[in-house]
Amino acid sequence: MSAFVRDVLAAYLTAAALVAVGFGLLRAVLALGMERRLDARQTLRVGRVTLGLAVLLPFVGLAAREWLPSAPLFTFERSLVRHVAPLTPAEARPVRGAVQEAASSGPGLPWASLGLGFLGVGTLAFLAWELRRYARLRRKLEALPVLRRVGRVRVVLGDAAEGAFSVWFPGGGAWAVVPSGVLEDAEALRLTVRHELQHHRQRDTVLAYARLGFDSAFFWNPFARAFSRWLAERQEFACDEALVAVKRVSPEAYARCLLQASLRVPVAFSLPAGVTGMSHPTVRRIRMLFQPRPRSSVRTLGLSLSLALVLAPLALWAQGAVRGRAVSLTEARALADAGRKEGDLPVVVDAAVVEQLNRFVTTPKGRDFMRKALANLQTHREAMTGTLRSRSLPEELLAVAMVESAVSNLPETSREPSMAPGQRGAGVWMFIPETARRYGLKVEAGRDERLDVARETEAAATLFQALYARYGDWRLALAAYNQGEGVVDRVLAETGVRDVSELVRTGKLNGYTATVQAGVLLLRNPHLLD
Repeated sequence: MSAFVRDVLAAYLTAAALVAVGFGLLRAVLALGMERRLDARQTLRVGRVTLGLAVLLPFVGLAAREWLPSAPLFTFERSLVRHVAPLTPAEARPVRGAVQEAASSGPGLPWASLGLGFLGVGTLAFLAWELRRYARLRRKLEALPVLRRVGRVRVVLGDAAEGAFSVWFPGGGAWAVVPSGVLEDAEALRLTVRHELQHHRQRDTVLAYARLGFDSAFFWNPFARAFSRWLAERQEFACDEALVAVKRVSPEAYARCLLQASLRVPVAFSLPAGVTGMSHPTVRRIRMLFQPRPRSSVRTLGLSLSLALVLAPLALWAQGAVRGRAVSLTEARALADAGRKEGDLPVVVDAAVVEQLNRFVTTPKGRDFMRKALANLQTHREAMTGTLRSRSLPEELLAVAMVESAVSNLPETSREPSMAPGQRGAGVWMFIPETARRYGLKVEAGRDERLDVARETEAAATLFQALYARYGDWRLALAAYNQGEGVVDRVLAETGVRDVSELVRTGKLNGYTATVQAGVLLLRNPHLLD
């Protein structure tokens, strides 16, 4: 799974969590007395702002993190040995001249793939079901008798056993449905029509589609469904309040209309998700008509800002926890450029390098492996870097030993993990017998010079010199170190391409080069593992 898809999934899961947190905070604040200081329309406005913040903040944070020119989460250091972090468990590994290895794929995350599939299918199924209900509803409304037209709104007569509701269809007009039972009472008919028209004036019927999208996207989340129902109730309260407070409708007459409606509609009736209308009038709606209504907009703004100040840090924290401190492409490039000096091993940061770096930084096995590698490096560092310097080779070739063996002097029979693909070798640099003998190391029954760190490092330095002289490109040299000169020569001859990023992307070379370059970034920035 690509880093982008993982980031989007993490932002989605963060949003789902924030919906629950935001809803809980809002209900708690209102229950502690704030509801008496806000009218119904202000409460509805705060609820919509809270929902918008909960859903959008994780994605805004993701976009900002990806597009900022530098990464504030990291300080750029050049310390070579400190604590290190994680890599993912690996298999065996060959050294150059060995077996061809398929392109390295990222760490398998079947649970994430299955989760994405479930969410995608569920969202589309829920949305298709509700849109189908919308289509049936529209056909039904077109067959109902029209009582009158108010602007672009058609007032139609519905079933006596159903309640009143409003709906708007993009390109298909707006509708207000009133039950036929209200025809016997002219006052009830007038108030019912005014109530449904108010929904259109407040754009509730347009915002219903946003609620439909929200309900579909979070169909599995009980807190999201509860939040959606709560907003639907507040829409009705706000509409009632607007009629009584602004349109000067008599509260007594309106309460009588609601009581009659409760007798006409003894049971709940089903509406498509997002259609404005309550399944049944409530006692609370009637009581609300006679309550005092504060009009201070300052409280609305203050409560919205307070909730934003709580949700924004939670969004950043929760997203970071879900995403596992992953590094973005922009951040990785900043890390590669910030500490580089002349003579360093060049790091070309592409998607494969970022993926490997995040395997080191975000997975427990990866962190454990790389922390072990950096700790072991302290033991052998002086001897190894002295040899590399004497040959005018980049000191950061130490990342090869980190990836190959966690800088552990291992026999060929060891089952300790390696991050390098292919046939397994021995020693710190993991030479296979054929290559070890070619570069002057004795590999015999009673003597294996691959386990002599000084001798093996000399051989590795000679090999690096030969490979770089052959290809003139450190990334091709690293690919040949793992897969062999024969494989690299054949790939270059067949494709005519020398860009290792492209060869890895198309599967011509495996991901070893990206893994080593991710190791170089950790050598420069070990604090990523803290």
